[in-house]
Amino acid sequence: MKRLLILIALIGITSAKYYPNALFADVSGVASNDTLSVRVKPNWRSRKITELPPNAYVGVDECVKTGRSTWCRVHAVNRNLGQYLEYNDKLPGWVNARYLKFSSRGYVAVNGKKNSCDYAIGCKNGKCRVVIDEIMKNGEVTAIKSKTYPRSVLTGIGEMDILFDYGSEDATEGYPCGRLSFKINDYLSKHTSSFSSAKSAAKGFLKALQSQNLSKIKSFIHPKYGIYITGDIHFAGYNIKFSRKRFAKFYNSPKEFVWGSDYGKGDPIKMSLRKMMHLKLPLNRVSKITPLPKLKYFKAIKGYTLKGFEFFWNGTGKAPEFNWRGADIIMAKINGKWYAVGFLWNRWTI
Repeated sequence: MKRLLILIALIGITSAKYYPNALFADVSGVASNDTLSVRVKPNWRSRKITELPPNAYVGVDECVKTGRSTWCRVHAVNRNLGQYLEYNDKLPGWVNARYLKFSSRGYVAVNGKKNSCDYAIGCKNGKCRVVIDEIMKNGEVTAIKSKTYPRSVLTGIGEMDILFDYGSEDATEGYPCGRLSFKINDYLSKHTSSFSSAKSAAKGFLKALQSQNLSKIKSFIHPKYGIYITGDIHFAGYNIKFSRKRFAKFYNSPKEFVWGSDYGKGDPIKMSLRKMMHLKLPLNRVSKITPLPKLKYFKAIKGYTLKGFEFFWNGTGKAPEFNWRGADIIMAKINGKWYAVGFLWNRWTI
């Protein structure tokens, strides 16, 4: 019975999946004069089929744990304009994951279809965001279209030009999409928020408002879905939608908009967009941040994860509890990035 339990435990460990987001890996932690052994099976006693030098770049199929070690099945990928490496024709094989540095960015084949320019830009929880189209202007990527795929349907191809057959063994040529990786990464560095959570993204949006830097503010507004702004106490009332382009058009314009009505007096709230969005209160004086749990009044964005937060600034004077200010921000997760899709000033004054 004891042996049976041990066998069941070992089977459970071996069948478990590890590093579910890895598409590629560099050989790391191997001495400059040493190599990493590639074996037929995920076991150090298994027959060695080839060796990988330090910094070798490979694709990752899967990783499993055997005993106390984790092993990954790796395959050959393209690098540096199709440069042939001596170990390519001897892969795939298994290597110890201890000596791999994993990555989830590079060109991939979706369901085995290699003749494409699909470029994975990140994986999380077994799902990967893949660029399937780009818009170019003056030689630069100005917009991308992405799609989320299960990691299980993707195979890493490489990072540079992709070679494929037009019908003859000799009729292969470089597929130019590989060279776009530099331009895609440059676009992402300029336009993709580094914030990993809705709350930190909301803080970043407020920081951009305080700086009055239009370029930074625009980076938090989705080009299609835009942002809804109101002066009322919730989004069920009067609000105005601004696309990213429309926001930029009116941010420095003196044109005044009616944003709703004053909650206490009932007078119309009329001012320019820049004045409406100007954050005069210092961020280091925010007393608390409270999640907006239901968001039942915000029905503008459907089909995406929404999270809302209210930022509070304590009041001053003899009755600060009746003289506070708040900013309500609704964030939407679209294609892996959090955008500000709703904004209002909340306040209580006497």
